Amino acid sequence: MNRFISIVEKTAGYLLGIVAALTFAEAALRYVFNSHIPDGFVVGQLMQGVAICWGIATATYADRHITVDILYAAGPHWLRRTFDIFGYTLNLLFLTAFGAGITYKVYDIYHAGQISSELLIPLWYGYTLASLGIVAAVVLAFFRWWQVVFLSQPGSTNHG
Repeated sequence: MNRFISIVEKTAGYLLGIVAALTFAEAALRYVFNSHIPDGFVVGQLMQGVAICWGIATATYADRHITVDILYAAGPHWLRRTFDIFGYTLNLLFLTAFGAGITYKVYDIYHAGQISSELLIPLWYGYTLASLGIVAAVVLAFFRWWQVVFLSQPGSTNHG
């Protein structure tokens, strides 16, 4: 599993690097040469969405969320366990709702036939890749929830 997470993290990082290069090239062409990259904004936007959604998936399993742990660290074991169960359950429910919503959005964009304005790229391609990232986040959130709730593993590995 850690190898998969590592590959996804690197891919998301490369996508964000490409988005940055595309944004710079688009700005340089627009302001220096009064030109532009055909559908550069749309492609960059789709790539950024894919990178963010897959980044959410890796952060979900690897437990690299932003945390506020004053009560958690100072509390007794039963309080930490209660926080863990509540937090992982809430995370799983939120990601499930997000996954359902973005999957419906893919369906909606596909059936509407939305395409980019210059290269006529179907927009559902990018939305599908992003949606798969959130679906992966739901699956990984379920695994972490199962580990915390039923296998009694400690919730966040960031806390000592």
